[in-house]
Amino acid sequence: MPFYKTKILNREISLEYDEKDETKIIDSINLINEKIDNKLQIPKYSNGKISDTILLSLLSIELQAELLEKINIQKNSEVKDAKYEEYIKYNLKLKDQILKLEKEKKNLENEKTELDQEFYEINKKVEDLIHIIKNSYYE
Repeated sequence: MPFYKTKILNREISLEYDEKDETKIIDSINLINEKIDNKLQIPKYSNGKISDTILLSLLSIELQAELLEKINIQKNSEVKDAKYEEYIKYNLKLKDQILKLEKEKKNLENEKTELDQEFYEINKKVEDLIHIIKNSYYE
């Protein structure tokens, strides 16, 4: 395993890491040094009244708070994703019901058309019979 040598608060640190984590380690250390530099720009931290340990502790707390916030955001996102999936499933179910009802409606319309046709034919026969009866009565 390779080692990465760096400085944090002017102290040399040597870290052992997996090669696949090299970029992650370097980026993390750079972020820590950047945050320390930012903290040291604040007078209450830069006037020598705060120890390196306290400064690192404050930084650790700050980074942990950021991490927890991101975890909470991710959890909320996962909950929203789950609800979204649930809505999609429900939407698909409703679409299936709509298609089924449309098909049923079409079948009913076809039946109505057939019944209308039968009614027309029956009505025509009744009118023909009435006509025949009238004609036979007047003869």
